[in-house]
Amino acid sequence: MTNSSTIDFGPDKSQILRGLAIIFMITLHNDTLSEFKICVPIFTFLIGYGYAFAKEKNLRHGLKRSWHLLSHFWLILLGLFLPVAIWKGGYEPTIGDVLLNMFGLESNLNWYSWYIYFYIFAMLAMIPASRLIQRFKLPALGALILLSLCLCFAIHLIPDWRANVYLQAIHDCFLCSPVMFSGFYLADGGGITCLEIRHSFKNALLALLVATGIFFLRGIPYVTFLDFATVPVFVAAIVALFNIIDWQPIHRLLIALGKESMNMWFIHAIFATACTAVVFAPLVDWLQPKTVHILGMIIISFCIGKLFTAAYNRISE
Repeated sequence: MTNSSTIDFGPDKSQILRGLAIIFMITLHNDTLSEFKICVPIFTFLIGYGYAFAKEKNLRHGLKRSWHLLSHFWLILLGLFLPVAIWKGGYEPTIGDVLLNMFGLESNLNWYSWYIYFYIFAMLAMIPASRLIQRFKLPALGALILLSLCLCFAIHLIPDWRANVYLQAIHDCFLCSPVMFSGFYLADGGGITCLEIRHSFKNALLALLVATGIFFLRGIPYVTFLDFATVPVFVAAIVALFNIIDWQPIHRLLIALGKESMNMWFIHAIFATACTAVVFAPLVDWLQPKTVHILGMIIISFCIGKLFTAAYNRISE
């Protein structure tokens, strides 16, 4: 291909990015490439990017999106994790503990549930943040990023802050926010979709090298504080690569994974959370080498995710 075009960053590319991110996440949680934690920043970037296209940017929209995620998560938590934890994991439920788990503030039922409270925070924080960025553009973005990072550093000054579940939650929210704000800024101003690219093998290779370089750069200590700048470059490189090269089978696979990525995020915790791993870990522990083990977890998480999506759709009818 030799034609030139602007980068197409529509819903399909968002799903491709989510598909890649969930593969990175499950790989990371298998003690592989543990320094290169780019999966969460991709999801976070897409929150901000997608928010720019919301018809309403108000409390009603935020509560609606939060309920959508919560209802999916609660079905998985109460329909899978809680029964297995009681049945085989020795879990003795209390109302308080279950409620904390339902909002991600406790993780003894699902180790990866913290995203719940961050998403609720994101839907509320983006209401004023989106208005500030739309009005004041880059200065507002810079101020919001600086404020978020300063609040993170301030929490670090509190003794034993990690032992406090609420301080940990606040820290996580502020740490992830700069990438989200960058995503909104780029979407609202055209950003990635305004980049002109020529469809060629050379440009495809360049995009791949840039994405790989950013990926491995994240292994350097404290580089994660620059996620607001590096993650958009990584995303742009990946989107450009999939615009230049028409890999339909890979496109379809990643889009399918992307559509189930949120369920897969929560479901693959069955292999790691102590009270459910006793049942599910043996299903994949025998799979070797590590790549086959990871593939098994991806397939099982995807299949269970599809079942819960079907159940949710049936209940919602």
